[in-house]
Amino acid sequence: MSFDLASFKTLIKERCGLLFEGHSEEKLAKALAERADAVGALPGDYYLRLHGDDAEFQLLINLLTINETYFFREPEQIRLLIERLVPRMLAARTRAGSTAPLRILSAGCSSGEEPYSLVMGMLDKFGEAALCQFTFAGGDIDSTVLDKARSGRYTDFSFRGVPDDVRARYFRKERWSNLLDDRVKRLVSFHELNLLADRFPPELQGFDIIFFRNVSIYFDMETRKVIQRNLASLMKADGILVIGTAETLANDLGVLPLVEEDGLFYFVKGKPPLPEHATQASTTVAREALPPLITSLQSAAAGVLKTPLPVAPPLVPPGDWSLPVVATTAAPFPTLRAPSTKPSPAATDARRLAEEKRWDEALPVLDAMLAAAPGNKEALLLKAYVLINRKDFSAAEALAQRVLDVDDWSVDAFLLLGLAAKWRQFNETAIKWFKQAAYARHECWPAHYYLADLYRGVGETELARRAYRVVIQLLAGGAPDTGIQHVPLGLPLGEIRFLCEHQLAKLSSAQALAVQK
Repeated sequence: MSFDLASFKTLIKERCGLLFEGHSEEKLAKALAERADAVGALPGDYYLRLHGDDAEFQLLINLLTINETYFFREPEQIRLLIERLVPRMLAARTRAGSTAPLRILSAGCSSGEEPYSLVMGMLDKFGEAALCQFTFAGGDIDSTVLDKARSGRYTDFSFRGVPDDVRARYFRKERWSNLLDDRVKRLVSFHELNLLADRFPPELQGFDIIFFRNVSIYFDMETRKVIQRNLASLMKADGILVIGTAETLANDLGVLPLVEEDGLFYFVKGKPPLPEHATQASTTVAREALPPLITSLQSAAAGVLKTPLPVAPPLVPPGDWSLPVVATTAAPFPTLRAPSTKPSPAATDARRLAEEKRWDEALPVLDAMLAAAPGNKEALLLKAYVLINRKDFSAAEALAQRVLDVDDWSVDAFLLLGLAAKWRQFNETAIKWFKQAAYARHECWPAHYYLADLYRGVGETELARRAYRVVIQLLAGGAPDTGIQHVPLGLPLGEIRFLCEHQLAKLSSAQALAVQK
């Protein structure tokens, strides 16, 4: 069954903003074939059906959305909200004589981990008072995941980075799943939410705080502007909008002012909820404010709620410099085969799944590739990357070392070992591996970038400045050949260069202040 994807892509973008280009076209074609077959329609007839059948369009969208989430994702932002912003907003409300609860929306809530994380955080902070101080809502365009959210049942995969005491306090083990405490479930209402809708129901309006994290990456700039205006319309006059740490720059579109507090960022509709003693040095509202680049892989290293917030650098907090290099051993294995000029369908599929952060789906594909060819370099490196994201660091390091055993200059392997060490807060080891990557390929600007942030985090200011300058020089001419062949880091060039310039300016300002003192 063959589909004219262009017309379907246009229809979907117009109605809900989702983009399907490159590898994602394959997912669209598969979903269209599945739904057309389910209703017994030919491609042309199915296109016409989508125009007049809202229920069928919803079923198609349910197949197309990506629902990668887990509890307490990017915990530094949750801690900023709970420890700083909410207490100020409650105090301001008390001074104004209002007893109305703060209304909080998780837009693009997927299967509910984010709004439930906010509830658990508020209960830990405010106790039973949270029951009357806040109301919570979750909204998503995928009706299937909303049903899962309402059920409150989760597999172990949703608990990456969650301390055992939090899990024991709010969940009950029930066979293969973890059942959320009814007290938490009752505090969140879930609603279908299309952020490009012409109008929104009353229950999805008048919010004090909106979380819209790790969703905007699926939209182009113009669509993001429309969505941000719509989100602003759902907020109260003094509301705040929190966007994922790695997405903030891409959403600083002039719709709402951007606020920086100690390296963490949020947007405001009116006056920001700043502390009375706030100074320009500690808090800024400016177009040039930029987010620290903290990917989902790096965010969980901050811990959950009770772990201190990282101050906007470093990418990982300083580790124990006395720790030795992590040694790994592997059983003998066949010589790695050289990659073919044309990637196999399995390799293409595995890479796409890794880029979409669908780790559980990527692993079986990679295991099948390695079963057929144990020395497949691409599969080994991609599997190591997936395992790092699943926090299985020892296994990931073993795979990267296997590659290095037969390819002494694998930039991919050096980077993976550096990322694994950085995640585990072995900073000295991470620096060693990123240096190796930069030595093997000077144009590998991600290695220089990670080095700069690590140096900055441990107080090596001059080394950090030098590494940031190298990144800026390397990116000045566009996209240099980094030597990275297989690891899909997905770091945006424009944002990285901007971040380096921003950090250089901050380091220079700090140095000038130190000289004055």
